[in-house]
This record gives sequence, structure tokens and C-alpha cells, in this order.
Amino acid sequence: MKIYAKWLRLSEEINAIDYLYRANCFIKQTEKDKTAWKWVVISLFGALYGFAICALKGTASFNVIEKKEWGDILISFDEAIKRCQDPRFMNMTVMSKCLILTNEQKESIRKLKNVLRNKFEHFIPTSWSIEIHGLPEISLNILEIINFLALEAGNYTYLKDSQKRKIKSYIYQSRKALKQSKIYKEIKSINKK
Repeated sequence: MKIYAKWLRLSEEINAIDYLYRANCFIKQTEKDKTAWKWVVISLFGALYGFAICALKGTASFNVIEKKEWGDILISFDEAIKRCQDPRFMNMTVMSKCLILTNEQKESIRKLKNVLRNKFEHFIPTSWSIEIHGLPEISLNILEIINFLALEAGNYTYLKDSQKRKIKSYIYQSRKALKQSKIYKEIKSINKK
């Protein structure tokens, strides 16, 4: 039997969509499995970074590449988010819009990256307990930013209509699951008092 090569093909758009899909899957598991929050954080970070790169890239990758003496590297997450807020990088078409972050969104990005994701990715042997009531709100804020970068920034992203529908669906499903979660409802009921 002859074996034919099978290829995994990725683009920056497919990569970002996959991270968003994984975030959606793990969000749906958080009610029954608290460990799923680790994967929600990692997946949302990947989706946010990925869609920031897509929004910044334009028609050539030089907007997202940093020259180093040892070769080209992708700009950092922090640099990508910073550039998404800068008209010099984001104004590519007459439809282009810059990312404008609220203070709450900025804080959610900080917590996602520095407090959670980095510690999950570079786990130091320890016993770590995480209060999870704030995670749905952080996730909702990040999903709002992802929605803007993926669907509203107006830049050259190479998304087919079917991919745009997937993005909308994953974000909708994720938001719905987060808002219906027990811990989200608990924190909202306390905040109403």
C-alpha cells in the first residue's frame, strides 16, 4: 500500500481561529472541570495574539516582524497590542479602525498574560490556587477585543465568509456559556447588591 503525504497547513488566520475554537471548547467544559480554565487562558491568549497579528500584518508581514542580528522574529504580544492601538500601524484602508481599550480591558489583558498565562506556560513547581470567579469577566473582555480585531478593524485579513461566520459563532457561544456559568451569576448577584 502506498502512503501519500498528508499536510497540516496553517496561516496566521487559521492559527488564530483554531485558538478561538479551542477557547470555546474549553469554556464549555469549565462548569464541570475547573482545570479547563488553564486551557481557556492559554487559548484566549493565543487567539488574541493571533488576531492582533492578523490585524497588523496588512499585505506583507514586515509590520509584524522585528529584525534581529540572528534573524527575523515575530513582534511580542505586548508590542502587537500596542501597535493595534496606533494609527500608524492600523490605518491601512479607509475602513480601518484602531483598537481602543477600556481600563477594564487593559486590566483583563494584564491579568490574562502576566498573572495567568505566563504562569501556566512557564509553570514553576509550586502549589498554586486561583480564585476563578473573575475569570468569566476577563474572558468576556478578551472576547470583545478579539471580535474587534478579527471582524471590525477593517484591515487586510484574509478571512473567507465561512471563517468569519465561525469566528462570530465561537465568540457568541463562548459569551453565552460564560454568562450562563454559575460563577459568573454568583459574582453578578453580589455586584448588584
